[in-house]
Amino acid sequence: MSAATTSTTTTSGTSVPKISAVRLQALVTTWAITGFVVFGIAWALGLEADWWQRLLLALPVAGLALLDAYDIGPVIEFRARLTHTLADLNWVQVPLAIAGAAWLLGLMPGVGERLVIGALIVLVAVLYNYAPHAAAPAGGAR
Repeated sequence: MSAATTSTTTTSGTSVPKISAVRLQALVTTWAITGFVVFGIAWALGLEADWWQRLLLALPVAGLALLDAYDIGPVIEFRARLTHTLADLNWVQVPLAIAGAAWLLGLMPGVGERLVIGALIVLVAVLYNYAPHAAAPAGGAR
């Protein structure tokens, strides 16, 4: 096991990982945002599912998070790639994650409403990018 994780045996004989606060934060945020972004894509595509189907779709993300907590090598590498992929999404990951949470809650607007919401998100992102308070691009001021 890694230096950040140790294992303790409970009275029932099962092994429970002890995770540092920083590693726990990384696990929870990475896997939660990943799930929300994937579900946000389902929301954007208009996929509909009953509550139990949404729950079943959330189980693999929870399972991967649990395997990651137990230091399973391939899952840790997969999380590292996911972190880079989420960073590459830049600002798009936030509206996708919000849409994913809405999808998990069963909030499904019609196609026209989803297009309007998407257009508003793009408009706000563009306005925010060109706002005077936005950070200057690398290499100096605009």
